[in-house]
Amino acid sequence: MDRHLIDLNAEIHKYLSKDFYPFKTFNGSAVNITVREVMSHMAGLHVSVFPDDFDNYLIRRADNVSHNIRPFKNEPLLSKPGTQFNYSNYGYIMTGAIIESILNNTYENEIKKMFTQLHMNSTFAERREMIVKHRPQYYQLSNETSGTLQKSDIIDELFLYEGWWPAGGIISTADDMLRFANAMLSAYHGKDQVQELWTPETIGKIKPDWMGDNEYVTHYPDDLPYPYKTLIWHDGGLTGVSTHLIIFPKENMVGLTSSAVS
Repeated sequence: MDRHLIDLNAEIHKYLSKDFYPFKTFNGSAVNITVREVMSHMAGLHVSVFPDDFDNYLIRRADNVSHNIRPFKNEPLLSKPGTQFNYSNYGYIMTGAIIESILNNTYENEIKKMFTQLHMNSTFAERREMIVKHRPQYYQLSNETSGTLQKSDIIDELFLYEGWWPAGGIISTADDMLRFANAMLSAYHGKDQVQELWTPETIGKIKPDWMGDNEYVTHYPDDLPYPYKTLIWHDGGLTGVSTHLIIFPKENMVGLTSSAVS
């Protein structure tokens, strides 16, 4: 956005060919999908879609994000773009494909540049063959009543992280995640683009019941007894890992919780 390489309001086929991702219809009418709608989960895309040969999907190799578009490119939309919030991992996979198209480079290489710039020296787009020292092992409840823990099955060996870039498949540390959050916090105070990216797009739109009145950028009224009035947050989990990152812009604070649990 700084270099005017991308327009959030542009239709995605400005950056992606119709052969790569076909034009869509909803209820029999042609629709356009903008980059903004994709990035705000308002494009009508699915959360996740797996092909029939699920086992082959788990072990296939993805050389770049663009390869990960294939399993869902022919899926119908869930809603008309711009009308309804549908959380979509594939929306961010599509965002990664747009990055690759614009910069003529792989997402893996481009994200590595950002990590280097932010001194996030322990953060990588994960590859199956990587050997990571001091990596947490996954655990799960063996008995929900007693709360007894046991090591998880070897799900990590059966799952290909490359297939989820950039919706997942990033390996990091608590220190690096806090560096990232502080960089975003610093940018929020000085860059109009970050403030735009942190402006909710779902107000007044159809949202699922689980979301309620919550937004990933939450502003609490002054009369509520919460010590922090503005929260910018996101959480997520993938094959045994759960992480929650939160930023308090008015207090210049960031927080992180993470666990390796199945």
